[in-house]
Amino acid sequence: MTAMLTTILCLILILAVVGVGGFIVALKLGIIVQQAAKPTHLDTANYTLDQGREVRPEEGRRD
Repeated sequence: MTAMLTTILCLILILAVVGVGGFIVALKLGIIVQQAAKPTHLDTANYTLDQGREVRPEEGRRD
């Protein structure tokens, strides 16, 4: 009887550890997916391209 109870308790403990591990993995995957879904940096500067000159923001142009 004691051996059977010990076996059942060990199985419950193993299932609990596996469940917690699975939860942690799912949580980490969710964080990775959330970060990947964020929009990338959007550059709002106004750039021009004049022939023979480098590209730079409008406010930084020297004419």
